[in-house]
Amino acid sequence: MTAAWLQLPVPSGRAFWEYFTTGRLLGAAFVLITAWLVIRWLSRLLDLLALKAPQSRLFIKWAEPVLRIAIWFGAIFSCAGLLAPTHDTFLALLASMGIAIGLGAQDLVKNLIGGIVVLADRPYQLGDRVKIGSAYGEIDHIGLRSTKLTTPDDTRVTIPNANILSAEVWNANSGVLDCQVVTDLFLPPGTDPDVVLRTGYRSAYCSPYLLLRKPVVCLVADVVEGRRQFLRLRVKAYVHDHRFEPRMQSDITTRAKREFARLGLLPGG
Repeated sequence: MTAAWLQLPVPSGRAFWEYFTTGRLLGAAFVLITAWLVIRWLSRLLDLLALKAPQSRLFIKWAEPVLRIAIWFGAIFSCAGLLAPTHDTFLALLASMGIAIGLGAQDLVKNLIGGIVVLADRPYQLGDRVKIGSAYGEIDHIGLRSTKLTTPDDTRVTIPNANILSAEVWNANSGVLDCQVVTDLFLPPGTDPDVVLRTGYRSAYCSPYLLLRKPVVCLVADVVEGRRQFLRLRVKAYVHDHRFEPRMQSDITTRAKREFARLGLLPGG
């Protein structure tokens, strides 16, 4: 294999660079700029369609990175055809790219491979709420180099795709709009568990964010935090749109604590 590359008829010096005329360079630049503009226009169009058809929002979000990457690949191959019109020159460019990648772009290649694997394996898609490592939030960008998500406190996290290949990924909704929301509340250990459970169910069913066709489960357990003991109420309910997960947690917590305070179950109440 090495001998075959060494015998490759690569144009040398001036003959090689004669292929890169002003016309070809301008043509390649035009292709790349056009691809960039098409992707921007397509992204805005898909965002508009997602707003007009909320039931298809996740499918539209899934299609966006696939179309974006397909357009970039098409543009790159078009540029390769413009800049390397002959077979020998094309092979020479491939050899040069291989050397450059081997010397200085290993991390980039790993990320590119990771991006392709993510698109093929689909552990998540645009719009999903996932946890990757210690980062949790909504996926809003899947690229060839990295994946970006926005946390509930509006922090943008960028994760190289190479890291995702070896990381554990938790997906809360897996391509559907609804997802389970878990809300924990802590009370004194001597609190009546029956009263706590009734309050938990009422708080969940009164929430405007609740998806009624999915079950609500409330559980109580004695837990120890540090040196203190509590009775923990865990409310498991489904929100109709995962984007409202933080609001549903806040709503259930507010309703439950207001009722606990009315019943005199909170410390100092």
